[in-house]
Amino acid sequence: MIVFDASLALKWYFDEAGREAAKAELARHGGAIVVPQVFLVEVTAALVRRANMDKALRPEMERSLAGFLTLIAEHFITVDATDTEAMASAAQLALNLGHPLKDCVYLALAMKMGCELLTSDLRLAEKAQATWPKIRVLEG
Repeated sequence: MIVFDASLALKWYFDEAGREAAKAELARHGGAIVVPQVFLVEVTAALVRRANMDKALRPEMERSLAGFLTLIAEHFITVDATDTEAMASAAQLALNLGHPLKDCVYLALAMKMGCELLTSDLRLAEKAQATWPKIRVLEG
């Protein structure tokens, strides 16, 4: 199993640095990817926001949204329920690292599962490396 965060997933849909590497990681780990519930909100919100900001992109973003939700529905990506214990762990990490809670939800999930967290968030990786060495920043 491996945890992906939203910063990585958004590269699948937006033309930005690391896009091909992010798509390769999706193909490589499909079926073994686990994410917290906040992942659905973050990725969906970003796709909707992009469609609302640029109406010309709306058809593309609607296709992207449908594809994204299919990844979840077909269990290519598994969503882990964020319970109070998971939120407490994430909150403690956020306090200890001085980092935003939503990012620490991903870190807490990786720690709970004992697996790698793949992100494109260098700031999170730098802060969390001493706490969880199984954090990796997307190359590319």
